[in-house]
Amino acid sequence: MLMDMNILEQIGLTRSEIKVYLALLELGVTTTGPIVNKSGASSSKIYEILDRLIKKGLVSYIRKGKTKNFEAAPPSRILDYFKEKDEELDRQRKQVEQLLPELEIKRQLSKHQEEATIYKGMKGVETAFYDALKLMKKGETFYVYGIPPRSDKINYFFVKWNKERAKLGIKAKQLFNESARGELQALPENNPLSQIKVMQQDQVMPVGINIFNDQVILFPSETEKQPLLIVINNKEIAQSFKTQFDIFWNQQTKIFTGLEGPRFVLKDMVETGHEILAFGLEEYKLQDQLPKELLEFKREVEKKNILERLLFKEGTKITVLPKGSAIRYLPEEYFSPLHGEIYGNKVAIFDWSEPITTIIIDKKAIAEGFRKYFELLWNIAKP
Repeated sequence: MLMDMNILEQIGLTRSEIKVYLALLELGVTTTGPIVNKSGASSSKIYEILDRLIKKGLVSYIRKGKTKNFEAAPPSRILDYFKEKDEELDRQRKQVEQLLPELEIKRQLSKHQEEATIYKGMKGVETAFYDALKLMKKGETFYVYGIPPRSDKINYFFVKWNKERAKLGIKAKQLFNESARGELQALPENNPLSQIKVMQQDQVMPVGINIFNDQVILFPSETEKQPLLIVINNKEIAQSFKTQFDIFWNQQTKIFTGLEGPRFVLKDMVETGHEILAFGLEEYKLQDQLPKELLEFKREVEKKNILERLLFKEGTKITVLPKGSAIRYLPEEYFSPLHGEIYGNKVAIFDWSEPITTIIIDKKAIAEGFRKYFELLWNIAKP
């Protein structure tokens, strides 16, 4: 029976690898001699070909004395190999997506070199950002996104700078990378007259992009001993970055797959600081999957005196619960398979079936609608 080897070549196997693999399927466990005879592969190349197939998971071997005996993996392994290549391509695609803003910056700089100024060191940071305040007027807004984690020195600088900004009546909208959540400059009490949001993990950026008037300050992650900034004075570039900022800022729905979503929500509820309303709870899911994060959440809720009202299914065993939480129970038929959390202007909905999916909606009207639904359930639930 003739086999179309083009399909296997298209997923990354060479013609010699295909011939050797097919020969092994027919031969079973064998040494290199029969493989060479059956496949027509070069005897000088056979070990190199077999080694590549072993790395791809399509061939294995055992030693009998000093001799290696080779065996083909089940054909179903080809599908696994294809899936792995697909996952690797997806991973590489995400890496390229994260690199695109930096590459775009390089492209724009090459076009507008005469309009760019480079600053180094703390004096450069102070000059760039205080000069920005001199150019702005009361009531204007300073936009920044992709803020990465910063050193303590830079964090303290921005705590001071943001207070000066607020004194001048200049507002700010700031989007921090998830990895910078909770840093000094990201805390609302250290960032007056500012709206703060956190970007999804897959939107992480290697550079903080600050936009004001027709200028942009690019402040990369602090990988060097001295901070480095690039200030661009160009209306076209500023508008381009502002458009990208608006896309990230106005994203009202976030979708997470896996445990990243519940982790994000536990932190977000604490930082938002509003009363938490939860329904459809089966606490063991959080307890089993995120025990450390749940204990940290409990400590922070108690520390900040955040009120909680929780609706559990009847029969639910509760092991971790912040002090002062109000609890009521409802029969199972009142619940869908979903678990919901309402806090501030946000609603988080969890589907705990595999793969775990979390949807976060940041919209006041929707949060109010869910809040009314919660109150209806609360009033008929049993203490």
